[in-house]
Amino acid sequence: MYRQEWLKTVEAFFREKNRAWLTGDDETLLHFLAGTPADCHSWQDVRSMRDARPLREGVRFRKAKTSLHIHSAAWKSEGELAVVDATEHVRFYYEQGDDLQHEERALRHRLTLLPFGGTWRVLRDETVREVAKPNLRPEDAADALASVDVFPEELEVEDRQLRGRYDRVRAYRYAELWWNRFNPVFKQMKDSDCTNFVSQVLYAGGVPLVRGSSRSNGWWYDIGSHNWSYSWAVANSLKLALTRLLHAQEVGDPRQLKIGDVICYDWDGDGRWQHNTVVVGFDGAGQPLVDAHTVASHMRFWTYRDSYAWTAKTKYAFFHIPDQF
Repeated sequence: MYRQEWLKTVEAFFREKNRAWLTGDDETLLHFLAGTPADCHSWQDVRSMRDARPLREGVRFRKAKTSLHIHSAAWKSEGELAVVDATEHVRFYYEQGDDLQHEERALRHRLTLLPFGGTWRVLRDETVREVAKPNLRPEDAADALASVDVFPEELEVEDRQLRGRYDRVRAYRYAELWWNRFNPVFKQMKDSDCTNFVSQVLYAGGVPLVRGSSRSNGWWYDIGSHNWSYSWAVANSLKLALTRLLHAQEVGDPRQLKIGDVICYDWDGDGRWQHNTVVVGFDGAGQPLVDAHTVASHMRFWTYRDSYAWTAKTKYAFFHIPDQF
């Protein structure tokens, strides 16, 4: 009943979850639990996905493939608990019309297990949430120590002030390369990296920085000091900056968007925007598919109805980035 036994339980838990992703049977995870479903984010994941599926036009999910990476496993003697940190990487395959498409997401888990009836059960399953902290301060970001950029001809973040065009292919390539990891040129925003990621995609596509006298002004990142504006990293601030500073056009229909455009999310409908994604493709019905950080997501359906962050009050804002600056 030591480390190997903990890991066997964790692996069996995620094998069962992989089946539940497709079947929508969240009850199948309950026999792994020592706590309540409210303490199991995986149970909430499966339930959210099940409820969202009927809303996808002509989509038939065919397969889910999960890989699991164990980061650490430790014994907490004071509580007789085992704590396992792991990343679940799942790819969904689905048919829509004659097309076979896929979606991916990667979720970091911390599972707390305790001995129960001669085996191990999951007391808590915690993940990084898609709800951003409302008072996130950029100073809280973790340090990035390396200095390697995706584009070898640009080893530093340049203050591009010249007029030019928005290169949507370049923005797409950047999003596809970094959706599941962090470019070490930029600091990683602890627990809420979605807006930092979208800002990087926009910059990679050629959107020029807008310098300001303080973090409250402009849209900018200074690689030398690793300092940045609030609009670079805070969801609500970027939403305001898109039209005021970056000359984006808000549109009413998501099907009007193009690759490299931005969708903003207000989960509880109170006017405070908490999440941002970037468009990287479209499904067979012409609906956007997005890449995002916080919960690393690739080609995810734009509504996020399969997210535990979504509520009936959720509002969206759709922004078309201008082709010329």
